[in-house]
Amino acid sequence: MVKYSYTYLDEFFNLSDWAEDIKGPFGLKPPPGDWTTFRARIEELDRACAQGERVKVIYAARHGQAEHNAIMERYHCDGHEAEQYADLHDPDLTALGRSQAAATSSALQREASRGMPLPQRWFVSPLKRAGETCGIEWGWLFGDVSGAEGGAGNGGKGHGVPARVVENIREHLHVHVCDSRSSITELKSEFPSFIYPSDMPDSDTLWKSGDVRGRETEEELVSRRGRGIGEVLEMSEGVTYISVTAHSGAMRGIYKSLGVPVRPLEVGEMNVLVLRVKEVRE
Repeated sequence: MVKYSYTYLDEFFNLSDWAEDIKGPFGLKPPPGDWTTFRARIEELDRACAQGERVKVIYAARHGQAEHNAIMERYHCDGHEAEQYADLHDPDLTALGRSQAAATSSALQREASRGMPLPQRWFVSPLKRAGETCGIEWGWLFGDVSGAEGGAGNGGKGHGVPARVVENIREHLHVHVCDSRSSITELKSEFPSFIYPSDMPDSDTLWKSGDVRGRETEEELVSRRGRGIGEVLEMSEGVTYISVTAHSGAMRGIYKSLGVPVRPLEVGEMNVLVLRVKEVRE
């Protein structure tokens, strides 16, 4: 796999409060703070890149509220303690989670009408809550907006989005049952538009039950998500704008591997990240 180094370009977005960012252009900085100028500046920076360098814009999203999030909030507990209240294996979005994703979808459509560049590739964790969030948020581009707040549309829970599934951008591994994934057979039936790696085993071979000593360390989290974002970049060669939908812990690992200031993402939140990416040849 090609290795990369990253430079985070912080001149474009203020990552502030999501409740405010979703009302406008996702924190795009003034002046002039408009998408036409943003696109022109990205093209200018890309043209100035040396050989082996590219500018990448990542629409980085955390899934909407899922069943385990609702239980943790209700009982004021963490994911491990919440398992005593429900079977949390690969939980679905709640009605609120679908509503959060639909609100982001509406904001994306509004900003697209104002000139926001659209993703050219989509990447998603194999866990169902991330897949459905991606589908609801971007399904309008593929003519599938039905069921945005109530369930699957005509294109399944992925709403027709041709997202590529990447195991290495899934949530923090081990301990929590909610972080185990469904079989590929089941996922393909619910998300038929998604693209699955040919070597991805049908059953989950990464998640293992056990006590907290079996959980990925922070270093392992960052390393695995770094490999994941490297896979994303390899599969997005030749394009500038990409969408990545994952989880809070996974995004923390991705941000650290990219050199982006880490900030907790609320359920349903999306940040737009701009990076200069350079291939590292060994």
